[in-house]
Amino acid sequence: SDYNLDCMPPHGYIHVLSLTDNIAEFKNAVNKQKISGNIDTPEGGFDAMLQAAVCQSHIGWRKEAKRLLLVMTDQTSHLALDSKLAGIVIPHD
Repeated sequence: SDYNLDCMPPHGYIHVLSLTDNIAEFKNAVNKQKISGNIDTPEGGFDAMLQAAVCQSHIGWRKEAKRLLLVMTDQTSHLALDSKLAGIVIPHD
């Protein structure tokens, strides 16, 4: 990159903060975030959604809660089965 940025290294998903009613803690966590050097961002967002759905104890979902994840992006996603073209044939566990 031509930019001198302090980026996080590439990653699939990093848990930052469990669900909380503490607005100040939430704002503080958001303000500490840095952009990352991820190359394939569409899948990074989908992986984060998957982790949020299955990692109940880390996220802090209540057992009786309905779960809603809202993703807003202007990034286009790959087409279905693109992974097979790349040789990725083992589905996510």
